Amino acid sequence: MTKREKFLQVAHTWVGVPWCRVGSRRDGVNCLGLLVGVARECDFDMDIADKEAGATFTTSPIRGFMLKRAREDLDTIHMKDALPGDLILYRIGQEPQHIGIITCLKPLQILHSHKAAKRCVITPPLRGWYRTLVFRIRELDE
Repeated sequence: MTKREKFLQVAHTWVGVPWCRVGSRRDGVNCLGLLVGVARECDFDMDIADKEAGATFTTSPIRGFMLKRAREDLDTIHMKDALPGDLILYRIGQEPQHIGIITCLKPLQILHSHKAAKRCVITPPLRGWYRTLVFRIRELDE
C-alpha cells in the first residue's frame, strides 16, 4: 500500500468523529485538527499549527499564519492536477478559513470537520466559499 493509499484509508475512518473548536484527536477535531490527526496516525508530521507563533487549532486564522505554513510545508498545485489525498484550502478574502482532504475527484468530494454537521463528513465542495487553493503533501508521494 502506498503512503497516499494509507492516508486515504485512515482518513475515511475519521468520518463521524465529533467537531470541536480545538482538537486533533478522535474525541473531537476542527478542520486543521482532522488533517493533523490523520497524518499522526500515518506516522508523519503534519502539525502546521505553531504554538510558538501563538497559533493553535482554532477556527480563526491568525494573521495569514495558516496559509504561510501551508506554503512552507506543502506543494501548491492546480486543481486539474489534484489527486485523492491532496488538500483543499478555502479562503475568504486573503485569509484561509477551512481545509479538507480530497477523497474523490469525479464527483469532487471533500472530507472535512464540519461545524454545522457537528462531525467529520464527506461532502461536495462547500458552496459560497471561494478562492480555493490546492496543496499536495510531499510525503505522500515519496
